[in-house]
Amino acid sequence: TVSFLFFLNGCGYRFGQGSIPSTYQTISVPYICGDEEGIFTAAVIREFEQAGGLRVVDSGAQLTAQINLVDLSDENIGFRYDRKSGGKLTHHIIPTETRMIATARFSVVDVCGCKTILGPVVLTASVDFDHDYYTSRNGVNVFSLGQLNDIDGARSAVVVPLSRALARKIVEYINESW
Repeated sequence: TVSFLFFLNGCGYRFGQGSIPSTYQTISVPYICGDEEGIFTAAVIREFEQAGGLRVVDSGAQLTAQINLVDLSDENIGFRYDRKSGGKLTHHIIPTETRMIATARFSVVDVCGCKTILGPVVLTASVDFDHDYYTSRNGVNVFSLGQLNDIDGARSAVVVPLSRALARKIVEYINESW
């Protein structure tokens, strides 16, 4: 019987929402500290709206989600040999694939009782992406036939899906916590 429950949990089966959505109906999501452009804040609000359970309101909420974006970093995970102008390989390697990682710390506070009911919790999400190391003169990556961006353009493009991934983890954690 116990192994069956582990099997269901491992497959992503859920038995229902946690105690927070069954006890509370509304939550406010103030501007997230460390979110310079508001992309992550918008992603968290969107995830709450799509997930159901708690309804996001601007004022008069029963709960407040206190979220801080504590780290946004990247690490190179894929490489290739560099080429000379004639196309001949050199002995230098350059990064062509990167993993961007975002970490957030959050708590959920009961507004009426000024009491933390969840947290602080630290969650991390990551997104992998390919890119060209150099910016080409005419904006087209010679090696990818225009399918890849340079590293700066790729970093900018991956912020939205990374924000959504981390927001989804936070909202699921809040909605499923007991």
